[in-house]
Amino acid sequence: MKNNLQAAIVDLDGVITNTAIQHAKAWKIMFDQYNKQREQEGNKKFLPFSIESDYPKYIDGIPRYDGVREFLKSREIEIPYGDPKDNAGKETICGLGNWKNELFHKVIKDEGIQVIEKNIEAIKNWKKLGLKTAVISSSKNCKQILEATGYEYLFDTRVDGIISVERNIKGKPAPDIFLEAARELNVKPENALIVEDSLAGVEAGKKGDFALVVGIKNGSNTAELLKKGADEVVDNLQQVDINLKKAKLPKYLPLAIKHIPELKEKFKNNKALLFLDFDGTLAPIVEFFEDAAMSEEMKELLERLASKYQVAVISGRGLSDVKNRVGLNNIYYAGSHGFEISGPNGFYQEHELAHKIIPVFDVLIPELNQKLKSIPGLKLERKKFTLAVHYRQVAQEKQQEVIDAVENALKKHREVKAGKGKKVIEIRPNIDWDKGKAVSMLIHKLDHSKNEYLPVYIGDDITDEDVFIILDNGLGILVGEHGSQTYADYYLRDVQDVQNFLNQLLIE
Repeated sequence: MKNNLQAAIVDLDGVITNTAIQHAKAWKIMFDQYNKQREQEGNKKFLPFSIESDYPKYIDGIPRYDGVREFLKSREIEIPYGDPKDNAGKETICGLGNWKNELFHKVIKDEGIQVIEKNIEAIKNWKKLGLKTAVISSSKNCKQILEATGYEYLFDTRVDGIISVERNIKGKPAPDIFLEAARELNVKPENALIVEDSLAGVEAGKKGDFALVVGIKNGSNTAELLKKGADEVVDNLQQVDINLKKAKLPKYLPLAIKHIPELKEKFKNNKALLFLDFDGTLAPIVEFFEDAAMSEEMKELLERLASKYQVAVISGRGLSDVKNRVGLNNIYYAGSHGFEISGPNGFYQEHELAHKIIPVFDVLIPELNQKLKSIPGLKLERKKFTLAVHYRQVAQEKQQEVIDAVENALKKHREVKAGKGKKVIEIRPNIDWDKGKAVSMLIHKLDHSKNEYLPVYIGDDITDEDVFIILDNGLGILVGEHGSQTYADYYLRDVQDVQNFLNQLLIE
């Protein structure tokens, strides 16, 4: 299984609890009584609701009112949508949906709520392995049911029917509810697995381009789940084998400078492809970001490395800024966390979707200036596709105020998102792109999937973790510490260590 997983997003009904059966029972009771009511009013009876065939096809996994509409549509029945405040039993989409909800609460009151123990135990193990977890549900009863089970603590966030209405999130089979959960967990879809028992849920997971979509055999069979896009289908989650690339504390990493012989041994069959961060890696971290500079020795070393290896500098700085500070023409550069990339022979690439988000910064910057104008030492650094909020010079007691102000401002601008750095908040387009994606693209461009190169990435910041976690067949080297666990394979203590390490690569 992929080892770059960071999170698991699981459905509630049919995965955590057996309430899918109780939902189906409530739907059956409601539609049967509605059928009888219609007959008494002189209407022709419709083909009765089937738990075995109609529930997975029209109801399971989608918002309640959508389920009413889809089933009635299958019976060629049209009724007004009504209002969510309609009384239970009123002949509207909302009235029938509310009726079903009343019946569901009666069913769970009579029968209680059963959890699926094997799935619960698997999720507990995933938590121990370091996975973040989210529970999603189309149901507005999710929080109440989860609290009743006593397993609410297992999940870092919840996105349910109530939150979907508040945030105008589309229901399954649209992937929006899963994507929202991923945003809440601060993980990208390609680093998260989805667990679903419904056909609509599996289809939604596939549409969201998640790393893995696991189907649970409940109302739907294996063939149906696979057809909708499940990567694998299981009876329970203990059958899912997760082999994670585990994060470690930097102090437990081996020091790269002491393992030069064995690392150089790896280069005998695969030529090194060097990716280097700038600040904190090639140049020391300084009090004022404008003053960052490489030493003459480091610049000369980088030039010699570029004559022997393919070299790329990957930075959060703007492209023109980092190119000017490095000053070499025969290497690749990725600026603004990879949203703009250039290289030899006129190579140039920008992220197309990011262009549409540039105007957001024109609105956001005045707002932040207004909120933060009274805080000494704060600096905003505008780059083409990103905005850096530097607070290294802000007094310690004021730094949380900066962080809170930025978070509050971004609630109005969902087109952008914030990333952590060393005394800096990096605001960038809320697009599935980062340093890891940029490095993956460059690896593919330079190696053409021939596996002739061994990618080596050296960086010091939290944003560099996006690269470390995707280097399945490469080496990640962390410089110093950034206050969190790391997916790097080795570490170096400081910029001087980096220089010594790179020097060793030049010695035959």
